[in-house]
Amino acid sequence: MAHQLRGGGGFVPDLNLLPPEGGEQAPPPVAEVDRISSLPEKARLRILSFLPLKAAVKLGMVSNRWSRLVNTPQWPCDSILAIHIRPATQGPCGCLVPTHIRSDQIMPLLANELGRCGRGPGDRLLRFFLKVDDAQTRPADFYSLLDYAADCDVEDFYVDAGLGPPEVSFNFQRVSHRLLRLVLFGVGINEAHRRPMSQVRSINTLEVITIENTSLGDLELKRVLLLCPRLRTLVLRNCRVLTCVDVTAASERLVRLTVAECPQVDKISVSAALGLHSFRYSGALLRSVALPPTFFGDLRICFTKATLVDPIQYHNWLDALPNLSNLVNLTICSNALKIMSALRNRENFQTQVAKLRNLQNLRELRLVLYRMDTVMLSHIYGFLRMCRCSRLRNLFLELPKVTTDSFVDAVRGFAEEPPMDGFESLVKVKITNFKWQCNEIELVHFLFRKARSLQKLILVVPKGTNPERDQSGNAILTDLNLLCVEKAPANVKLYYSKEIRCL
Repeated sequence: MAHQLRGGGGFVPDLNLLPPEGGEQAPPPVAEVDRISSLPEKARLRILSFLPLKAAVKLGMVSNRWSRLVNTPQWPCDSILAIHIRPATQGPCGCLVPTHIRSDQIMPLLANELGRCGRGPGDRLLRFFLKVDDAQTRPADFYSLLDYAADCDVEDFYVDAGLGPPEVSFNFQRVSHRLLRLVLFGVGINEAHRRPMSQVRSINTLEVITIENTSLGDLELKRVLLLCPRLRTLVLRNCRVLTCVDVTAASERLVRLTVAECPQVDKISVSAALGLHSFRYSGALLRSVALPPTFFGDLRICFTKATLVDPIQYHNWLDALPNLSNLVNLTICSNALKIMSALRNRENFQTQVAKLRNLQNLRELRLVLYRMDTVMLSHIYGFLRMCRCSRLRNLFLELPKVTTDSFVDAVRGFAEEPPMDGFESLVKVKITNFKWQCNEIELVHFLFRKARSLQKLILVVPKGTNPERDQSGNAILTDLNLLCVEKAPANVKLYYSKEIRCL
């Protein structure tokens, strides 16, 4: 299937490509270069202006570089409207949003802006970006803007009211008939007390929902899912009162689910979503989790800010894991590594641990580490020894911002290293928050010894880090060139950055 370019006369391929037969996704050749993504931002914005919205949204899902552009309010398109509502006492803030409106004159100034752009009251909108940064904004004006978006049949609606009037909510019964993607930040969902489901209209076009920083409850979430039978992507972040995520109502088409930093959530039920391709969880340890028996392409498990007194009692998430033989991307945290280390040698848990020994198709591994001492280094080695990711191409490690190891801790002895196999395909390693601590340097040396095909190592060093001495003032290396010269293979390009940057 192909999409015709608007005004361009050509065609672009459908971005919803099927994976190769057999479930494997062969890695691209090393020499292959994505030249379109390497174009300047202005040129890529121009390309986006010709794409149908659905194709642009899909493009943003598969590429981080394009995702930032898809979510920017600066699309060069006449059917894009971006408004930033500021307090009456403040002028423009210099942000990317082109139109700033005072909160005490919203409707008159909006009418003037629409007239200047030559837009009528009901002219169709492709995308509407609305940011409200004044708590004194009248709720009636806020709801008038939501009604305007619905009257214009907006397809992509982004609403950020995090600093806006409190207790405002979004009415799913007053939405555009063409709405494809909805992003709500700081906006409540007040659906629990509305009419019975038999009396309401389903939103058959909505495929992507992001709800963040709000008081979404269990009943509201269930009703929203019932209203959106074609939902494919659901993202829930910092939903403060949500306790249970049950996607049964939207299981038929759901492909991606993200639940992050929802402090009250202790139960997730996704077992009915048989087509789920991506599951990402970040938060407290779960009391109950049910995942579909089918394989994932992308899995993230991060238990944040958790103290594991007895790691064995938290094995339920391992019980829920399906067959991971076709897993392509995996992200796990140091707490998950600690749980696996505790269970690895327990005879009655070998069935659960075996699920992580079958990662032969894994291409990308991300380790989110909350501490980096000798014990954690042992957990990392143990995981790599157990998994044997022979097709792994990219390894990303996020080290803690605060140093937890010391020179004394490091010289006590390092854990047994994994065998030589398992790193034949590794070509890129990126380590963020690299502070030149002893265990961090040992991990880099280990990668140099084991990954014979390694081509690029990126060390991202926090600002203010002194690579010559640890935080106790002790010299780390007498010769800083030791890391690059004596340990680094000749074919490895080492990149050293003092600022965090995305490559």
